[in-house]
Parts: sequence; structure tokens; C-alpha cells
Amino acid sequence: MKKLTILFFLLLLMVGAKANDGVYYANGNQLIPVTETDISVRKEVLTINRVDDRLEVTVYYEFFNPTKPKDLLVGFEAESPYDSYVDMEETFPNHPYISNFTVTINGDRLGYEVAHVLYDEEDYRKRDYFRNGQFSDLSREQCIKTMNEYEGMGYPFYYVYHFNAHFREGLNSVQHTYDFEISNSVGEEYRFTYILTAANRWANHQIDDFTLNIDMGEAQSFFIDPTFFKSVDEWVFKGTGRATPEKLSKNTKMFHVQKGAVSFHKDGFHPEGELHISKPRGFYAFGDHDTYDIMDLVKKMMGGLEELKYLVDKSTLSAEQRRILRNVPFAYRGHVFKDEGLRQFFESTYWYVPNPDYKDDMNTMTPEERGWIYFILE
Repeated sequence: MKKLTILFFLLLLMVGAKANDGVYYANGNQLIPVTETDISVRKEVLTINRVDDRLEVTVYYEFFNPTKPKDLLVGFEAESPYDSYVDMEETFPNHPYISNFTVTINGDRLGYEVAHVLYDEEDYRKRDYFRNGQFSDLSREQCIKTMNEYEGMGYPFYYVYHFNAHFREGLNSVQHTYDFEISNSVGEEYRFTYILTAANRWANHQIDDFTLNIDMGEAQSFFIDPTFFKSVDEWVFKGTGRATPEKLSKNTKMFHVQKGAVSFHKDGFHPEGELHISKPRGFYAFGDHDTYDIMDLVKKMMGGLEELKYLVDKSTLSAEQRRILRNVPFAYRGHVFKDEGLRQFFESTYWYVPNPDYKDDMNTMTPEERGWIYFILE
């Protein structure tokens, strides 16, 4: 049977920024305009785990093929680095910030190749680089030349990771994994985007059974844009944490996690938007750029303590305010306060969840948290 070109691992890979104005190394992955009319997506389990400065992504699929077995050319795209410092000589042909790329279909581990294809500036949706059974692949020298011509001002070409897969009749299981460095900017500690709408290109135009698990680490506050859900009530905390009240975040939803993960599940999932996860720095969280009250900022969110240091005028703090600020890292991890003043303040925040099992231990805190405590004590 003639091979079909289908790109279904459509992931927006944003990995590690060097420029201080928020430039990202990679920022795109556009859908190939090819619709599979036979194979449907029965199940997808998307798991995202943050480990230090990278994300580990695991995607498990179950596809159903009602017809005879067929061979498919499968892959995903990542835009070239938005970074003039990349060493193309050393990393070619792979993307310099993607690692541990694997794919297994029906228990068989597949190899892959990487093509390098020009970005269409006139129409970013245009995908005609696979013709007559082959890719229009740029050489190493052409990639280096193209990068130098753009001088870090755009994404001149795509990395297309592709592999041949045999889909048997009936149910097919696919597991895809990869790591990448976390992107950041002056206003965000990290950002990650995953293309969910790719599922709409399959025969059933949805994911029959969809689960999303997100673990960004201990003592984290992060935003998830409500592009594919409406309310935080659709999410479940698998651990300890809470979400910011709905009325305070209409355009984006903020999750505060002491430990564990947040999970979203939906049957008959027809995504109308993509997954966007981000962690703002300090007062960027609620847009208090010009006027702010440090105690009010602490009530709204935890995180960005390094940035909050620059907003604190310790000469204006009362002894009680110093005492409260010193205890912020302990409160975020669930310390149960017996002191009435501390208890009332932290119960008024949007993130505090008392955890009787938490044992105070500065050795388990991050360097940022310990630095904050010493800073307030000075």
C-alpha cells in the first residue's frame, strides 16, 4: 500500500532562552494539512514532568485502524533555534536542544531520521516539502548559512523528525518520549506549549479518552491557559495544592502545588486550543508593574522569590511583616501555624494549604527559598 505522510506528534518545543528580552530557542510546530480518514485516536495519556531545568514528556496513544494494515511516514516538527550562538557544526543533524527522542509502536522501537526544510515566510501553514517520496532536505552547510543570514532574528527552517511505522489492523499502541530544556524570558521562569489540536486531524476528529498529567515539581505556582477547558474544577490535584479562585484569573488559571501533580481528563475530547504552561516571575504574575504592595503580591502567588527581593524595601517593613515574609517558604510547603497572626495572614492567601504531615526542614528547600529567608533575616 502506498505510504501516507501523516505528522501526528505535533509538539510546540520551546527550549531554553539566552537573550534577556525573552527570545526562545525554539518556538513552533505547525500542523501538516493532511487528514487521516481511517485511523482514529482512541486514547491519549500525556505526562509532563519537570526535572531540574528540563521537561520529560511521555505520550501514550492508542490508535484504531479499521482497515487493512498500512505503512505510514510519521513524525513531528521543531523550529530551528532562535539563537545565533548555537553550534550547528557540533549538533547537526539533530536539534541542539532536543534529547532522548524515542518512539515505540506495538512494542517495537523505531529508528528515525531528521530532515531540515525551509520555513515558508508567506504561508506558515504550507507544507509541501515532501514530494515524490522524499524530503527537500537542507545540508549542514545550507543550514549554517541560513542561520547566519537570519542572525537569530527568526526561525528559518524546520527540523522534521520522521520514521516509518506499520499500523496493523485494529488497535495500535504508540509511546513517544523526549526531553528538552525549559525556555524562559525576563517575565517568565519557564514556558511550555503542546499542540493538542493535532488530534482533530484524525478520522474521529477527537481523542475518545484523553488524560493530561502535569508535575512541575515541589512548591511551584504556574499558569495554564484555559484554551481547552473552562474551569479549574475540571482538574484534580494528585497530591497537595490548590488553584487560584476563578474570579481572580479569568484569562488564565493559576495552580499552586506543594507536592504532586495536577490532572485533567475528558472523554470525547475535541481540543479547540493548545496547552500552554508558564511560571511568571514575581509581579508579572498579575501585571502589577507600576504600583504594588509586597504583602499583596505574596498573598497572590508564590514563586519568583529572587525577583521579589528587588521589590522589597526592608526599611519600610514592620517587625510583623518581616516575620510573615520570613515564613513564606514554610507556609507554601504547608506548615501549620499555631501563631494567630501568621495563621490569619496565610489563610488569606490564594495558595496556602495546611499540611499536618509537613516537617520543617530547610535542607529540603530550594536555594531560592533558603536565600529568601536569609535575605529577610539580614
